[in-house]
Amino acid sequence: MPATEPMNPVKLFTESSLSIEMGNKSVPNGKIMVTGRADWALGYSTPGDEGTLLVAMEAKQRSEFSKGEAQLIAYLAILRENRRRARKTNIITQGFYSDGTRFVFIYITADGIIEESDIFNIDKKEGLRMIFSFIVAMMETAMKSTPNATPTKPSQLREEVNHFKDEVWSKVYMILDKSVVICSDDDMEDVVDVS
Repeated sequence: MPATEPMNPVKLFTESSLSIEMGNKSVPNGKIMVTGRADWALGYSTPGDEGTLLVAMEAKQRSEFSKGEAQLIAYLAILRENRRRARKTNIITQGFYSDGTRFVFIYITADGIIEESDIFNIDKKEGLRMIFSFIVAMMETAMKSTPNATPTKPSQLREEVNHFKDEVWSKVYMILDKSVVICSDDDMEDVVDVS
């Protein structure tokens, strides 16, 4: 049976410009524009429609690898806030940064908590397995979060991905006893006005 709405396949965008306007409490009625350019992003629609981007990826040179964390977190926060403002059901954002050998995976939960994996090395068998598993899980989540990625019968809806950590992250990342919690939405309210 044909889809009731046009299909929106997941697409890979290169050099994706990201931006969001935020309130600035230090200046009356102040605004600040947060911008960046992710090396790659996964989403649907067009790259300019940022509410449809789900995944960001950042490539770093080996000497710059440690700078990838802050950069990726900023990109994921921009994606998450754009999805929240667009009233998307799934506002979880995810991604990774890599120098081609080392990979670190980060996601921001629906509650705004940032979680980060260990560093996985592609040169090690276990590291390669984990990298592959994370990338497959991110692709699967992106596809499940896309409206009408495949034709559906009228009574069927796309699968909701509201518990990414429970459904995917924990299953893939069972090697590590605990994830690193960096920041939550409550902590950010003191830094930036998100209303």
